[in-house]
Order: sequence, then structure tokens, then C-alpha cells
Amino acid sequence: MRKTINENKKFILLMFVLICVIMAVAVFFGNKKQGYHYDENYSYYSSNVTDGLTPTDNEWKDTDTIRQEFYVTSGRAFDYKMVKTMQTYDVHPPFYYYVLHTVCSLTSGRFSKWQGLAVNLFFLLGTLILLAQIAFVFSKGNKLSVFFTIALFGLSPAIISGVTFIRMYMMLTFICMWSFYIHIKRFNGATLGIWNFYIPVFISTYIGFMTHYYYVVFLFFMAAYMCIYLFVSRNTRKQSFIYAGCVCMGLILGVVTYPSCLSHIFRGYRGTEAIGAFADMGNIKERAGLFVGLLDEYVLCKSFYVLLLVFVLLLIAVYYKGKKSGKKWNNAYAFAVVTAIGYFGVVLKTALQNAEEAVRYEMPIYGIIILLFVVLIGRMAEILAPEKMQKFYNIVLCMIWFAVVILQCDGLCGNKVLFLYETDKDSYEWAASRHDSTVVYIYDYPSYWKIWDDAHELMEYDRIFFIDMNNSDEINDTSVIADKPLYIYSVRSEEADKMLDKIIDTNPNVTEATKVRELKFADVYEVK
Repeated sequence: MRKTINENKKFILLMFVLICVIMAVAVFFGNKKQGYHYDENYSYYSSNVTDGLTPTDNEWKDTDTIRQEFYVTSGRAFDYKMVKTMQTYDVHPPFYYYVLHTVCSLTSGRFSKWQGLAVNLFFLLGTLILLAQIAFVFSKGNKLSVFFTIALFGLSPAIISGVTFIRMYMMLTFICMWSFYIHIKRFNGATLGIWNFYIPVFISTYIGFMTHYYYVVFLFFMAAYMCIYLFVSRNTRKQSFIYAGCVCMGLILGVVTYPSCLSHIFRGYRGTEAIGAFADMGNIKERAGLFVGLLDEYVLCKSFYVLLLVFVLLLIAVYYKGKKSGKKWNNAYAFAVVTAIGYFGVVLKTALQNAEEAVRYEMPIYGIIILLFVVLIGRMAEILAPEKMQKFYNIVLCMIWFAVVILQCDGLCGNKVLFLYETDKDSYEWAASRHDSTVVYIYDYPSYWKIWDDAHELMEYDRIFFIDMNNSDEINDTSVIADKPLYIYSVRSEEADKMLDKIIDTNPNVTEATKVRELKFADVYEVK
């Protein structure tokens, strides 16, 4: 008995050290982050907006007015009504923005990447703890399975990228893991009590729905399986209706408290795009290639197909031996497979195809995929191995999983962590060295959100003259038509090029424009 207690203490200590290592790795890459994706800028902007970052055509804007849109100003702390209003204009539910606004309110008057990173780190820690609990239940206490599930999940470049991307996807992953844990306990013999099942199902459904609409996809397959399972199981038919009622009430509460969700899903541009992509049967091959490729490259680091082959071969072997062995498969395995494949397939069909950045959309089920590989391969090896060979098989499995962890660490060191934008620091320094220059930004009003991608660079200047590329008025500002040199940010279009020529023709002191830098949505010209 004492030996068992000591072994458990050692395992808990080992898991504590592993989680600390993963958190340290996440903090390390968070510290390396220098720039921001425009969606990250929008996270801060829509959580803390003061007046609204809308450029005023043919007028100067002091960069202090841009800067204050990204942090909580005096008297605006804990303004959740504003946060909710801002999300009604966008395509997302507000819960993540409530959390980020709370953190920014506690550190009001300042902007820092660590405000957003702290939120992600908190939910990463929660996800690791939940996934460890899930792996323990799922594997029936197999310590090797728990250890390698956490190691493979936490050290994958995809998950570390989820931390460095200041959006709601790490929070969504946590909520999906929480919801999955609530359900998976049922397959381990837990009773369907009010406080340990029905209320948590209701709360997780509501919070998940209010965090991201992709949670509904995850919930659909999970809840559909659970309803059918309870309905066909002996003595639980009544519970299936109670369970379905809890899920429906959580969704209804979401619609009642945030009615804008209906327009987001059915009429918003992202909802319309997603429905159109889902209905298009001709894009399956292309989309499958992208998202399976991301799983292979950023989650399992070029080992996915090898593991899949091992899994299939073991499955075939178990199929022929399974009847003789007398060992039955846990119903939880089918539940996890249906949830993971269902979510992966629907998101594969509906998510944006924005290259490696799309890795974030499948994040909620990466942990389940890793769990299935680790536990089921181990379980099948256990069924196939002669009793005297169990230790040898465990050593082989450890070597396999350790090799995958090494591949993941190589990926972490090989620039597989996304959303760091380390070269942006040079851009900020370039702008800061010209802070008092005359700076013009030529934008396209329908797409003025593209300015957010350059927001932190623009903050390095003292002031900026914004002008719509379709403006036909004369340019009368004395600085723009008299100063030399000018630094002009211009979106890429023929109309913007015409506006650039117009500025040069209006200013008698300049004669030529030289492109000095290329940004994501705009080019920077030095006009002298």
C-alpha cells in the first residue's frame, strides 16, 4: 500500500514538472512575440475601444487617439455593455472579449501583449490539467498514456501557436476539454447527478456557445452520441431527455442573452461564407489536404501518417484476436472518435483557408486526437502482447512517443511556432526613427480594417494624415503639399496608385516615390 502511495506521489510530481516545462516553453515563445496579426489588434480594439478607430478622410489623426483604442482608458474599466455592443458589429460572441477586457481593466492605462498572453496561458494551464484528468479516465489509470498525452499536446507547435495568438481559440479549447471531461466521466461509471452532470452540461453549453460558434459543432456530435447512448442503454431513457433539455436550455439562453448570434450565423459574412463552403462538394480534396497537412506538420510534426499506419495495423490484428481475447472496447472510445472526426470534418469544410494560420480552427480536438492515438495504440498493444512481453511492449511504446516528442521539439526550434512576427520589431524601430516625419496613409474605406494590421507601427509616429483613395477633392493640407520627404503608406490598388501620383503632383517639392518597404496589405513609399 505504501509503495502504491509513493508511486502516485512520484507520478504527480513528474506530471507537475512536465506541466511546468510546457508552461515555461509557452512563456518563452510569448516573450519572443514582437508583432500582431490584425485579428489580435481587433481583440484589443473591440475589447477596449474608446471612440472607434475609423479614419477621418483628408484629415490628420494624432496617434495618441489610435493608441488609446487598444487599452482601457480612465473611467472605462469593466464596461461590459460596450464590449457586447462592439461584438454585435462583428461575427463573434462576446465571452472571450469580456475576459480580455477584465484583464485590461485590471491593468488600465497601458497596452501589453502580456494582457492577452496571460489569458491564453491561464487557459492552457487549465486545458493541460483537464486533459490529464481525461487521459487518466480514458486510459483507466495508465500513467504512460497520461504522461505522453500531455507531453505530445503541450509541446506541439500548434498548441504553443494557440498561446501566442491573442484570440479566443485557447479559451475555446479549454471549454471543449471541460465539456468533454463532463461527458467522458459518464462512460467511466459516474452517476448522472444534477450537480456533477446536468448543471455542468448546461453551464458549459452556454459558455461555449458564448465563446465561439464552432463550439456548437463540437457540441452537436458530442451531444448526439450521448443522447443516443442514454436512450438505447438500459434504465437511462428518461435521462436522455433530461440531458437533451439541459443542452437546449444552454443554447436558448445564449440566443436570449445575445440575440445578435442569429444574424452572425445566418446572415453575417462569416456565417454566409461558412454555409457556402459547407455546401460546396468540390472543395473537399483541397480543404482536406490543408487541414490534415496542418495536423501532420504542426501537431504531430510529420508523424501523423506513420502513427495512422501503426494504428490501422494494430486494429486489424486486434480484430482477428479480439474475440479470442475476451477483452471489450470501452464505449468512451467510440464517443471520442465520433466527436473528433465529426468536428474535424465540419470545420474542415467551413473554416477559412488562410494557410498555416488555419491551424487554430481545429485546436479544440487536437488533444482528443492525440489522446486517441496514445491510448488506443497502447490498448491494442496490451491486447496483442503476451503477458510476459508487456514490459517490452511498454518500452517500445515509450520509444515511439518519445521520438514524436523529439520531432515536436525540433518543430518548436524550427520556426513552426506561428504568430510571433519577430521582424516587426525592426518595422517599429524604423517608424520610431522617423516619428516626426510627414506621414500619409492612403486607404480604401470599405476595407479600412486593414489599417489595424499596421496599427502598432503607425503608433510610432506623432501624427498621420489619412486619405481615402477614392477622394476626388483637392489636397490642401500645407504639410502634405509642402513638406519633403513624405512617407506614404498605400494599399495595393490602381486607385491608390492614382492617389499617390496626385500627392506627388500636388507637392512641388517632391518628384519621385521610392518603395522602401512592403507590408501585408500596404506598401510604404519615400517621396522626395
